[in-house]
Amino acid sequence: MSKFKLLLVSDLHGSEVAYRKLSNAVRFYKVDAVVLAGDLAGKVLAPVIKLPGDSYRIPIISENKVFKGSEAEVKIKELRASGYHVRVVSEEEHERMVNDKDYLNKVFNETMAKDVVEYLSIIDERYRQQGVKLYIIPGNDDPNEVIDAVVNRQWGSIIPFDEGIVNLNDHLLVGFGYSNITPWNTHRELSEEDIYNRLSRLMNKLDGGAYSRTILVVHVPPHGTLIDQAPMLTSDFKVVRRGGEVVFTHVGSTGVRRIIEEYKPLMGLHGHIHESGGVDYLKVDGSRIPVFNAGSEYQYGILRGIIISIDGNKVNYVPVRG
Repeated sequence: MSKFKLLLVSDLHGSEVAYRKLSNAVRFYKVDAVVLAGDLAGKVLAPVIKLPGDSYRIPIISENKVFKGSEAEVKIKELRASGYHVRVVSEEEHERMVNDKDYLNKVFNETMAKDVVEYLSIIDERYRQQGVKLYIIPGNDDPNEVIDAVVNRQWGSIIPFDEGIVNLNDHLLVGFGYSNITPWNTHRELSEEDIYNRLSRLMNKLDGGAYSRTILVVHVPPHGTLIDQAPMLTSDFKVVRRGGEVVFTHVGSTGVRRIIEEYKPLMGLHGHIHESGGVDYLKVDGSRIPVFNAGSEYQYGILRGIIISIDGNKVNYVPVRG
């Protein structure tokens, strides 16, 4: 088997700066491939209301302040860098968005899809020039409109593989972009049994001898590891603290853990839990299977990732942050 290096990233959540950094990552880190393990789109729509003359109002920043053209451009750039999806609208359209939830959702989904395709197009062009592929799955926060816009576009260097299997050198990538149930009622959540069953169907498409060279790319990490810990929440979504310290709990997937323990892939690549970037190992029948979480600081325009070097069954890694 040939040696190669891949960069794992995840949870860019619509940050234009994080996407632009990713477009330069291949040249900077000198990797052979990149895996984006889900959550492509942001979580908030930021309407920018066009007023008469060269002036704007940005309610998400201030309800009453009026920004002149150049000042508004700076604010829009800052919002896009932090993962907001910005849409410039008239006062009439903004009023409709406030009063018509269905229309608001339609506008939000359209804007998310447009932005994600715009950012990925920059990556596609630069990776094509470098001769490198980006392997991509959605996450639990990505609506169908975003997924369809990505999957249905003709790319030169981007390979979507949600609930699919693709080749990478002498290895196989198995992609699955769902999460277990969260408190947030997001777009793509499944019960643990559904996660296990759907991943089992994917893994059963492989010859048993291929498991040892299979890289499992699942948005949610396995339960009970160092890479699935998030702040504990109360029933009203407040962070639990004891002695002034945040209490963390395991929120990963038991279904994903069962799959790794039963099929014993070479490794697992994950995201989803922003606070728990890093690596852990699942001990299975005397072997240690590495599982990675890229982590995320998208709201600060920071690109977090892990460079993973693969030489046959030997795996080394270096966390990176740029």
